[in-house]
Amino acid sequence: MNDLSLETPEAHDDLDGVPPPPATLTLSGHENEWRELVAAGASGRLHHAWLFQGPRGIGKATAAFAFARHLLAGPRPGQPEAATPVFSPDDATVRQIAFGTHPNLIHIARPPIEKGTGFRTQITVDEIRKLNRFFHATASGSNWRIALIDPADDMNRSAANALLKILEEPPPRSLFLITNHTPGRLLPTVRSRCRLLQFKPLDEDTLAATLAHCLPSADAEEIRAAARIAAGSVREAISLIAHGGIEIRNTLDQLLQADRPDWNAIHSLADALTLKGRESAYELLVAALLSAIAEASETCLRAGDGEGAAALAALWQDETTRLREAAAYNLDRKQALLTLFDGFYHRRARHRAA
Repeated sequence: MNDLSLETPEAHDDLDGVPPPPATLTLSGHENEWRELVAAGASGRLHHAWLFQGPRGIGKATAAFAFARHLLAGPRPGQPEAATPVFSPDDATVRQIAFGTHPNLIHIARPPIEKGTGFRTQITVDEIRKLNRFFHATASGSNWRIALIDPADDMNRSAANALLKILEEPPPRSLFLITNHTPGRLLPTVRSRCRLLQFKPLDEDTLAATLAHCLPSADAEEIRAAARIAAGSVREAISLIAHGGIEIRNTLDQLLQADRPDWNAIHSLADALTLKGRESAYELLVAALLSAIAEASETCLRAGDGEGAAALAALWQDETTRLREAAAYNLDRKQALLTLFDGFYHRRARHRAA
């Protein structure tokens, strides 16, 4: 592996045993996006703000850190531009970025809570205000000063408005690299000031190869199974392998294929996944159930059932919001899960009756 195996600053979405984006020196897929970034950097007319948009876990933050390295470390002498980024783990700039100590790069993400362990549920305005101090500091030489905000989805309203003010009058030689999972979570005024770069999910073969790189001890059959159901997301696939997600998905498929809800089985599943230490498995089940609702909506749409598609889409939106609030206020997770199942079965039964 060419990634850096060192103690990097802890982040809220780190995966055990897998280098985080600041220390990941390879970029899987996204060759077209990388070429566009490199060409923009070489043009001398690099837009001051880029919005990396696409599903969670497909490599947007990894690409953002790669582009920051590319700009701050500069091209290696005598080496032609590669279709994908190539970095040396021995390069001083590469190591500074991985440690979070490079003076010209700031990474804005959800901060740690003030007391105890864990992280806040939002990027707050105080985090965005750090950008004012960062950009007023003198950059080293003529280099860029780069702010990487990951993801913009986590900003609360005050933070988003504070970022907007900076984007409206960007400091000289400043560059904003902003990741965004869900377009609807971002202020339109922030989006309008960015150059959009769409990232697509990885294809199954690329995802399987990436998993073999990240998890060299994982079983090949398990890697293939995860690559088939992870919707092109490296993060999703790693979580599936690490937390029994493949078995969870198989169980969920059996539950959803039944004509009637098996509430005994659902309660047993909810009891098992809401135990302490199984938070990641619980999140995998919730994500899989929400994905099933989205797929059911798309199936209705393809069949010409616009009303059914709209009803399921509304359920997805309502439940996503409710689950986010339940997590923010530390509400009962089992009840939140049972309500999600009930909403799906109720909507499906009503649709079939119609």
